[in-house]
Amino acid sequence: MLNPLGLLGFGFGHAKVSKRRKLVALLIAAAADFLQWVLLPMVVEGALSPLDWAVDLATAAALLLVVGFKARLALAFTAELIPGLDMFPTWVALVLTLPTDEEAPSAPSGSAAHGTVEYLPPAEARPADKTP
Repeated sequence: MLNPLGLLGFGFGHAKVSKRRKLVALLIAAAADFLQWVLLPMVVEGALSPLDWAVDLATAAALLLVVGFKARLALAFTAELIPGLDMFPTWVALVLTLPTDEEAPSAPSGSAAHGTVEYLPPAEARPADKTP
């Protein structure tokens, strides 16, 4: 089935994000959390503050465009609506918990992958292969 929102950058089927997208999302989240700290007297009411709603909606939309839909995004948005809890850097915490798609380098195959090394005697000391 065609996902029309996938053309806009919404990654509904992708569990992991690239390191570059995570960095961009982290910058957006840090800016939003910093802005809420700077505007603390005006957004201290949490969900009752229109300015807090505007910052949170803009942040959620920007993160949705950058990293795609994640259940954590809804959780962070809900936490931002709770007075007092919205002063915790929930947007940054959300982004930091996102897994990236960069894989760790794989270990070489064979016994060396398990931490053991096989030592062989020199070729002249080994018995000759016997083939029937």
